[in-house]
Amino acid sequence: MLKEELEDQVFDILSLWAGLFNGNPEDVIGENGDLQPRIRVWSAAIDALTSFIRCFVSSNLAASGILLQPVMLYLNRALSYISLLAAKELLDIKPEVDIFIIRTLIGYQSLPDPMAYKSDHSQIIQLCTIPYRNASGCEESSCLMFLLDKRDACLGPWIPGRDWFEDELRAFQGGKDGLMPCVWDNELSSFPQPETINKILVNQMLLCFGIIFAAQNSGDMLSLLGMMEQYLKAGKKQPWHAASMTNICVGLLAGLKALLALRPQSLELEILNLAQAIFKGILIEGDICASQRRASSEGLGLLARLGNDIFTARMTRSLLGELNGITDSHYAGSIALSLGCIHRSAGGMALSTLVPTTVSSITLLAKSSIPALQIWSLHGLLLTIEAAGLSFVSHVQATLGLALEILLSEENGRVDLQQGVGRLINAIVAVLGPELAPGSIFFSRCKSVVAEISSSEETATLLESVRFTQQLVLFAPHAVSVHSHVQTLLLTLSSRQPALRHLAVSTLRHLIEKDPVSVIDEQIEDNLFCMLDEETDSEIGNLIRGTIMRLLYVSCPSRPSRWISICRNMVLAMSTRATAEISSGNDSTSGPDGDSRFNFGDDDENMVSDSKHIPVQGHAFVTSIVGRNRDKHLRYRTRVFAAECLSYLPEAVGKNPAHFDLSLASRKVANEQASGDWLVLQVQELISVAYQISTIQFENMRPIGVRLLSSVVDKFETVPDPELPGHFLLEQYQAQLISAVRTALDTSSGPILLEAGLLLATKVMTSGIISGDQAAVKRIFSLLSRPLDDFKDLYYPSFAEWVSCKIKIRLLAAHASLKCYTYAFLRRHQAVVPDEYLALLPLFSRSSSILGKYWISLLKDYSCVCLHLNLKRNWNSFLDAIQSPLVSSKLQPCLEEAWPVILQALALDAVPVNVDRNGNSEAAAENMSASSLVSGYSMVELESEEYQFLWGFALLVIFQGQHPALCKQVIPLASAKAKHDGDTPAEDTTSPGLKFYEIVLPVFQFLLTQKFFSAGFLTVNICEELLLVFSYSIYMDNSWNSLAISVLSQIVHNCPEDFLEAENFACLVVELCLGCLFRVFHCASAFSPVQACWEDLLFPLFVAAKTIMRRFQPKCLLNHMSQKMQKHLHSVALAFLLIGYKFIRQASTELSLSKVTDIVKCVNSLLKKLIDDAPNLGDDAIVHLRNILCTSLDELADLTKDCIEGIHRLHNKRSDLRKLLLLKLAFSIEQIVMLPKIMHEIQCLEGNKDSDPIYFSVFKFCTDCMLTILTDSNLQVQAIGLQVLKSVVLKSNNMEDNSSIVFFIGELVGGILTIIKNMLMKSMTKESVVIVGECLQVLMLLQTVSKESDCQRGFMSLFLEAIVMIFSASEDNCSQEVNDIRNTAIRLVSHLAQIPSSAGHLKDVLLLMSETHRQQLQGVIRASVTLDHSVGETKSVAPQLEIKLPGPLEMRREDNALPSATQVKLKQQSEERYSSPLATPIGTNNDDMEEDEEDEDDWDAFQSFPATKNAAETDSVVERTVKESDHDESISSALEISTDNSQQYLSSENHNSINNSNAEHSEVATEILSDCSGDGGNREKILCDLAVEEVKEISTKIEEHVQRRASTETGNSEDAEGSIDVAGDDEQQKESSDNKVDTDLVLDTLPHVGLSDTEHNMDQEQH
Repeated sequence: MLKEELEDQVFDILSLWAGLFNGNPEDVIGENGDLQPRIRVWSAAIDALTSFIRCFVSSNLAASGILLQPVMLYLNRALSYISLLAAKELLDIKPEVDIFIIRTLIGYQSLPDPMAYKSDHSQIIQLCTIPYRNASGCEESSCLMFLLDKRDACLGPWIPGRDWFEDELRAFQGGKDGLMPCVWDNELSSFPQPETINKILVNQMLLCFGIIFAAQNSGDMLSLLGMMEQYLKAGKKQPWHAASMTNICVGLLAGLKALLALRPQSLELEILNLAQAIFKGILIEGDICASQRRASSEGLGLLARLGNDIFTARMTRSLLGELNGITDSHYAGSIALSLGCIHRSAGGMALSTLVPTTVSSITLLAKSSIPALQIWSLHGLLLTIEAAGLSFVSHVQATLGLALEILLSEENGRVDLQQGVGRLINAIVAVLGPELAPGSIFFSRCKSVVAEISSSEETATLLESVRFTQQLVLFAPHAVSVHSHVQTLLLTLSSRQPALRHLAVSTLRHLIEKDPVSVIDEQIEDNLFCMLDEETDSEIGNLIRGTIMRLLYVSCPSRPSRWISICRNMVLAMSTRATAEISSGNDSTSGPDGDSRFNFGDDDENMVSDSKHIPVQGHAFVTSIVGRNRDKHLRYRTRVFAAECLSYLPEAVGKNPAHFDLSLASRKVANEQASGDWLVLQVQELISVAYQISTIQFENMRPIGVRLLSSVVDKFETVPDPELPGHFLLEQYQAQLISAVRTALDTSSGPILLEAGLLLATKVMTSGIISGDQAAVKRIFSLLSRPLDDFKDLYYPSFAEWVSCKIKIRLLAAHASLKCYTYAFLRRHQAVVPDEYLALLPLFSRSSSILGKYWISLLKDYSCVCLHLNLKRNWNSFLDAIQSPLVSSKLQPCLEEAWPVILQALALDAVPVNVDRNGNSEAAAENMSASSLVSGYSMVELESEEYQFLWGFALLVIFQGQHPALCKQVIPLASAKAKHDGDTPAEDTTSPGLKFYEIVLPVFQFLLTQKFFSAGFLTVNICEELLLVFSYSIYMDNSWNSLAISVLSQIVHNCPEDFLEAENFACLVVELCLGCLFRVFHCASAFSPVQACWEDLLFPLFVAAKTIMRRFQPKCLLNHMSQKMQKHLHSVALAFLLIGYKFIRQASTELSLSKVTDIVKCVNSLLKKLIDDAPNLGDDAIVHLRNILCTSLDELADLTKDCIEGIHRLHNKRSDLRKLLLLKLAFSIEQIVMLPKIMHEIQCLEGNKDSDPIYFSVFKFCTDCMLTILTDSNLQVQAIGLQVLKSVVLKSNNMEDNSSIVFFIGELVGGILTIIKNMLMKSMTKESVVIVGECLQVLMLLQTVSKESDCQRGFMSLFLEAIVMIFSASEDNCSQEVNDIRNTAIRLVSHLAQIPSSAGHLKDVLLLMSETHRQQLQGVIRASVTLDHSVGETKSVAPQLEIKLPGPLEMRREDNALPSATQVKLKQQSEERYSSPLATPIGTNNDDMEEDEEDEDDWDAFQSFPATKNAAETDSVVERTVKESDHDESISSALEISTDNSQQYLSSENHNSINNSNAEHSEVATEILSDCSGDGGNREKILCDLAVEEVKEISTKIEEHVQRRASTETGNSEDAEGSIDVAGDDEQQKESSDNKVDTDLVLDTLPHVGLSDTEHNMDQEQH
């Protein structure tokens, strides 16, 4: 059983041993009965306990402390049983007791820390020293075979054979009483009972002794070493002396190696000296076996590591001194090996000063005529060279000379001596490295030596020859050409020696990694495949596969077509192989330099296929498959591996875009760039072979072909077809893809093939390849739906449990992916949803009930697995056996890929089962309008519990995805194909960069619709939790902001009123909105790559901000708020106001400017409500409001100054930037004009109406600002200021009290008259005509809108003075410009004369004027009557600039978000409004002209008017006049602060009187606005100059904005009020708002913003 399946029951498992090892040991042993079966049970129990220790204790050191105590108790009891049994000396049960001892000692050795059982050390030492205390009764240990260093194996006695099997056979000793292998052992011997029980007992005693020895203190170590020394001396003349020396070597080697792991510090000198003496005592014996000599030498090397540098140097010098005059060749060879072991252990740097002495001493020994001494000396020298490194460079020449001398003087041709020389040469190559140049003397000598030893044709020497090639590849890559290396290695691939084949393949891999380009040219792929086909050794086979894969990845980017051809031939090879003739020259051998040849030795044993020859390959192959001397098919495993290589091809070609871009690849081929071998040009061949594999007769190979087709679809799904524009390249291969899907999804398909088919079907359906083919879509969807009918019965008894679970996950993920893909069209391209996918929507709706349950159950299972919840009792899992750790671990990768699309598919158009907050159980589909759903169909119906689970799961995902301290993600994310909001349908989000929030935030959009709020599924608390996550992640990237802003808008739009009354919720909403605005503002201000997209983030954020402001406005909501919350609103309003001004500065387009001004408008509406409620909040609220306005004034003044400076700096008068600056200036001027009135209202709230220094300071500041604007040197700036004044005067008539506005503008009259005077004093130009005309209109409007009679009379006097000024200054000038301004003045006087109230004041003022001026004005009046009669032919007046503020584009934005049918209807209504007379330039009234009487009659009528009229009549006339004339209902943002809607102040009676007023006032009002501007045709003639034309363009643009706003607000006046008052009674309006929010804000994360028809018309007029 797997460890994971037992972890939960580990303490229950430990209790199994309690019954065997409890009670008093003496009583247990003393019980009556046969001890033999009980001992066997104890042995089996300890063996099982050892497995438990290795599984749970040794592998988990953190938890081992808890488990160690019972384990130690059981082992202690077993040790006590052993002691009692040993005391009885029962010979009949000795084998059972020995096995029990063996098992117990193995159990102790498996514990990670020997100090944990320190209390048992004395008993264990007593037991393990038996081989030393009773040497005659113990056998010789065999542990040296695996204790000794394998690198010294060439010295014997166990020389490595051809393979591991041969080594195991040679080591087999056998025995009738050996231990039988255990079924749970990791490595089982090939031969049963390889050793006797007595030998195994000695081995375990000595190994356990070594571990205990390493855990002792210094005194105990000395005691044990002393015992061993005495034992060694006492047995010199005994027959068991050789065995005792072996046992001493085993115990010491095991102890020293354990010390290296336990004690990093050095040992005491006394211990080191005593151990050194023991090893030297063994070596000095002389004629001892090779294993004892190797063990003693290696032990001396270990002492060098355990001692300090001083001890190591002294020991080395001591050994070097003993070489002088030595006569025993065995002892001399042992000393040479010991010196090499010391250098290997201590390192070359520590003994660098002793390297020359050591090399010279060992070199002298190597020159001996004794072969054994030469071999041991050469090996010692080899170890010294490898350790010395660069310190040995100075001795290279002498060593090469030694090698040549040995080879030349050696007569018998000993292979082991030649092998030693070859190893020496290879070590020299590693030391010299790159210095081993081809022409150097060192390289020549090394090459000659290797060539000499290779001539013997022995396996050992051939091995060194191949290793020489490997060393050159690694350390001297430029010494020999790659071609020469490859030829040498290819000849070795078919050797019968596994070591040679292994070394050759590994060298080829090194060569591929070092110089891949050169190896690619050698084309060795076929050789490697054929070697793999012949290989029987699993380790070499794995190495060959790895080498082929490495070669695939390095060569495939440049030659994919070759790999397709090779793999195709390998996979589809059905005919017998062709035989190839091998020339006799191929039988000769080739050395590394290409000038010598050698053959490989044969072996009678047939470990590999009988193949004596292999072709030497050059740069090309004649046949695609290497010939063999026998005919046969390729092995099945080789064909499978070739198919797997082919499946890696789309990935192995790399990231070069030319491999996946057909047009780019074609251009490179045409330009002869690179090789011209691009994968996209081989798509047809690749799909062909993949399809053949997917339908091959071998069923187990079919999934590979299907997966390859999936990879091809992944890589090439977006490649366009060059021959068919608008189509994809893969559309040509629909037949193959659909056929492969149909074959894979067949009912008879196995689970592996079915899984691959589900993946391919998903990719084909969601890639656009079969777009337009309704039959193909329907066919694949039918194939996907068929397994769904038998979902619960989906089971494969011949496979593991997790296999059927995996198929279920893939099936559910396929349906979820298809649903997400279909909705991607709906959410982004509503008008172009393909019919074939549109037809799937009702099918999804019908299957949502069952799919929804499956999806939710799957997510619940996955969450329990990820959170490691132990719910086995109450958890009814959806997937069978997923509680098992094995099953869950197998399903984890698949679940990681599936959960994102399943989560999104669940949320798409999900509806609550009940929509009533009282819990009435009614299906949501029956209560919700289809227009509130994206698809028009209700999908998954969610219970409250299911909704809470989805919410919690999504919240967990998004929060843990952002947690910085989380070292491991609770819910991992694999490559998920999630179609999140904003994706195009053809876009695949399968990428490592896919982020959690890109998956989860669109889910929240669907979970936050009005349906779930109405059903009561959402509470304030869970919404606050989500907002807190947003606030935590506010500084993330723009993609997060765009999605989070949309979710925030959902919450703000859809939450009930009581949510906003909760202080924490309201504060979080406002803080988030402000934080996002601040973040976006910084993106707009900073120079960064994201600067261009800040407006895209800003527009949806403004929607949320406007909604917040509007929902805070209703009085019923404000009344329910606490005073603390209402005071917070002042800060909120100021923050939004200031950031609105900041964004106005940053606005780069007219569209963005209009959206920013909408925000300011909403804030001003909120301020109006706050001002109305200020008396209820106390003096602090009034002070706060006043501070807000003062701060706003400072920002406006700076904005105005910046705009004027910017206009002055621009030289191009027709640039878009100049127009934008003029629009910003118009906005700021209007705000400045309205601020004094608001301050006046606040002053009235304070009850200080007499004097207020702050109010007068503001008044004076605003007045100075306006005078600065009106007197600016730029005529466009002046015109903007005058236009804004005229607009404000017109709109002020709708106010209940407009005295403050009239008073403020009246303060500017002096400046206006000064402008007229200055213009008249200069030479009149077209620009002057415009400015003077605007001044006259402002003066005239001031007279008409004034409510008091004195004011009217005063403004009439000022107006007439201006008229007299014009006619007096232009008496001698008869230019066209003068005539235009005179005509304008005459027409204005004429209109005033036609208004009864104004005519009376006109007469009064005339009577008070001097005779000269009175006569002059009477002439003007007569001229105006004459001009009226001839207006159709002779009218030529100065043009008027109606410069007004930009209107909001909210209506157009909402239009874009509504369904298409609604958009068409609104568009028609909009066109009707824009084409109405209210939005068109007003001309003269021809009907009035036809009804006019003679001039004298008109003059007599004027003379008959009374001098004055009562104020009430005057107000009524003016109110009706201006109201009728002012069709632009979109008052400025500042005006919304200072005035209420006229419906709030006008009684119904007054309203009826206005509607029933006579036509005279309407006509007069029309002419006031139209005739002031004059005839349109003459206007074009007058304004032909560039500067005036620019002014006209700005005027026209602003006029169009205002007209658009007027149409919007006029058509939706009730809607505007109702949208603010959420608690209103208009349920129909609320339903409409709900539908709009549910669809629009979910459909468009970033709302589409387009130009309206009016804007297009405006642009056409400009052009």
